[in-house]
Amino acid sequence: MPTEQNEVRGTSGPFNVQRTQRSFFTITASRVVVGSAQRTRLGDPWTPEEDALLGTMPDKKLARRLKRSYDAVAARRLHQGIPSCNPKRKLWRPEDDRVLGTRPDGQIALLLRRTVLSIRNRRRKLGVCAKPARYLEPWTMAEDRLLGTRPDPELARTLGRTLESIRKRRVKLGVRAVPFGRPWTPRELNLLGTMPDQNLARLLGRSCVAVRTRRYQVGLPPRNPLRKPWTETEVALLGQFTDATVSARTGRSAGSVKFKRLQLGIPCCKSKRRP
Repeated sequence: MPTEQNEVRGTSGPFNVQRTQRSFFTITASRVVVGSAQRTRLGDPWTPEEDALLGTMPDKKLARRLKRSYDAVAARRLHQGIPSCNPKRKLWRPEDDRVLGTRPDGQIALLLRRTVLSIRNRRRKLGVCAKPARYLEPWTMAEDRLLGTRPDPELARTLGRTLESIRKRRVKLGVRAVPFGRPWTPRELNLLGTMPDQNLARLLGRSCVAVRTRRYQVGLPPRNPLRKPWTETEVALLGQFTDATVSARTGRSAGSVKFKRLQLGIPCCKSKRRP
């Protein structure tokens, strides 16, 4: 055992683990006690094969492959003038450069699926002037007359302005907003609560949230086909018989019968047992 320790004490850590079948922590602690330094490739010269691998993969991956530090690989690559390899970085194409300056940076970023900062840096590098955004342009009289005639989101898409710009301009001129969506007709209001909200939404061509919100505003309870209302005859059975008997007679679950009985404050009927 002492011969084995002396033989591998000054070599690299992964080699020690494979050679001695010991943990890395055990070998490191033994090396510190003995005073032997761990050998690294810090001062090893770079070979032509290693230089050829620079820039072909990320620096961290190449550092693990060559068993060098990340700083050493990055410094060697920068010294050789080799750009870094980033698989997530998109290269600029000539057709992408032709789009710069034709639209605002925000729209081009959505078109090219890049960040606004990336668009701005590339445009400044090529010396391309930015096109001002639509919300920076002055309002015309024709645009002011359209305010309040249609909902703000629809008007923002038509004029090519932001929703916040439409809202601020309308408030500044004192124009009331048009409610979003079409108005409710008396026929549609009469159908509220007569069927489940999802079925009525498909029938009227509206969203389920719009139907539910309007029903709440009118004050109508929801219609659930799985929840039938209690009749006077069924309520009269509560407390006269056990919950299991009432459940069998009414076709309801025992939990529903118990909940209704407790809700009305009716005491439970105890079954008659023989002494």
